Amino acid sequence: MHWTRRGVWIAAAAVLILAGCASGPKEDPLESQWVALQEAKSVLDAKRQELADLEAQAAAPVAAPAEGEEAEGEEAEGEEAAAAVDYTTQLAALREEVTALGDEFMSQVVGFLNADPILADVGPTERQRAAVRLKSSEDILVAREWIEEGGDYRQAIQIYENSLQIDPDNADLQAALADAQEKRFMSEERFAAVKKGMNEEAVRAALGTPLRHNIKSYEDRGVTAWFYPTSEDGAAAAVWFRANDAGELVCYLVKYEAVAGRDAA
Repeated sequence: MHWTRRGVWIAAAAVLILAGCASGPKEDPLESQWVALQEAKSVLDAKRQELADLEAQAAAPVAAPAEGEEAEGEEAEGEEAAAAVDYTTQLAALREEVTALGDEFMSQVVGFLNADPILADVGPTERQRAAVRLKSSEDILVAREWIEEGGDYRQAIQIYENSLQIDPDNADLQAALADAQEKRFMSEERFAAVKKGMNEEAVRAALGTPLRHNIKSYEDRGVTAWFYPTSEDGAAAAVWFRANDAGELVCYLVKYEAVAGRDAA
C-alpha cells in the first residue's frame, strides 16, 4: 500500500529539512526547479479534479428511461454492463495515476526544500515559505488518506505534528491536527449515530473506517465486528454485523462499552 511508503518518508522529511537549516545559502536560485514544481502541482491538481469528477459520475444514480424509451433487449443491457465495468476500470487506473503523481510531486517538494534550505538566522524567503505550504497541503491529503481509508488516526497525527515543525503557523494544519486528536477515540455522542439495520457503508459513513486489525470475523458464529477505541487504555465500542436474507451484512448489535479498558475495575 502506498500509505506506508509515503507516510514514512514524509515523516523523515521533517528531519531532513530542519537539518538543512544549518547549511549555508545556495548560490543557485533554483528558479527553473521552482517553476517546474509549480507546473507539476498544476498537473496534479487537474488530475485530482478529473478523478473527483469521475467518482461523482460513477456514484450518480442511473436515470430511469422515459416512457417509450425503454432499453432494447439484451443489447441495451450489455451496453449498461459494459459502462459499469468501464467506470470501475477507469477509476482504478486514474487513482493509480493520481497516487503516482502525488508521490512524485512530494518527492520534488522535499528535494527542493533540501536544495534551498531555510537559514535559521535569516528566516524563509517568500519562495521558501510557498514551498513549505505546498508540502503542508500534501501532508494534509496524505494524513486524511490514513484516516479515511485505514482509520489510522495515530499515523495521521504524526504526519500533522511533523509538518507543523516546519510550518508552525499553518492554520489548516493546526485545525486538521485538532480534529484528528478529537476524533481519535470514539465518543458516546458520535457512536449514537449507528442504528441496527445499517449496512457496512452506512456505518462507515457515520463512524469512519476502523483500523484493519480492529475488524474481527467470527466464522463459527457467522458474524463480523468492528471495534472503535474509546480511550488509550484499550476500551472500545463495537458494531456487530451478520448477513440478512439477501446476503448483505447489516448491523444487529451496537454496544459502546463493548470492551473494558485495562484500568477498568
